[in-house]
Amino acid sequence: MTEIRDTPAATDRPRPPAAARTAAAAALAAAVLLSTLVTGGAPDPATASVALLPLIAAAGYLRSARWAAVPAVLGVLTLLSLRATDLSHDLVRPGEPLPFLVAAAAVLASGVLLAGALPGTAARGRAALVGLPLGAVLGLVLVLALPQADDTGGLSGEQVAALPTVSMVDFAFEPGQLTVAEGQPVAFRFSNDGEGAHSFAVESLGIDVTVPAGRTRTVVVDLEPGTYPFVCSVGDHEEKGMAGRLTVLGEGGGDGHAAGTGAGADAGTGGAVHDH
Repeated sequence: MTEIRDTPAATDRPRPPAAARTAAAAALAAAVLLSTLVTGGAPDPATASVALLPLIAAAGYLRSARWAAVPAVLGVLTLLSLRATDLSHDLVRPGEPLPFLVAAAAVLASGVLLAGALPGTAARGRAALVGLPLGAVLGLVLVLALPQADDTGGLSGEQVAALPTVSMVDFAFEPGQLTVAEGQPVAFRFSNDGEGAHSFAVESLGIDVTVPAGRTRTVVVDLEPGTYPFVCSVGDHEEKGMAGRLTVLGEGGGDGHAAGTGAGADAGTGGAVHDH
């Protein structure tokens, strides 16, 4: 009599190890927690809760669960929708090691998780091989689409460090009245001390510089004498009173028709626009 042996069905074959996806999910969770509770200024527990999604994914990958890709992809998409500008800001500042490394880890881990969600890639165990370059491309896209690089307008590092600082809080500029003498470059450091993103926007000049929470950017502007109103263009912040006035004094102390802040001037002083 011929002996018949059962052959394991294709669906019963062991799945390739998900070590890369597990590590990526754990790394993304850690990056979210660090960026929202440590490096991003005021702690943001609501956004920090996004870390639950990659943590659930990591637990699923450890058990080779097929559903693990769902919370992994949701975690990546949620992070990008909430923190894309923050990631861009930190990626172009390698001189600030911790925020830069956290942002780099976040985009690389995101690439691995997105690649791992593709059936062909996951089946061949190539999530890391495909995902790391994908994460690098993702980071590049963020940097190009949401530019956050500094342009000091020719000012030296010492001059930039000595610039007056304007604090952005929820929902005001402190101080809100900025004045500078004619001939001086309008140059300020805008420090976002609020819980969310704010911006320095002068509609008449087409200037709109976003500053993520907990970050600082420099704005250098060359302006004619006069007065220029500025606002925060984020959401309804202008309606909540987040506005101010920038004045550039002309000969004899007149303000002509535009406004700005000068390098080396006190906060309460203002000029062409270069952002940092």
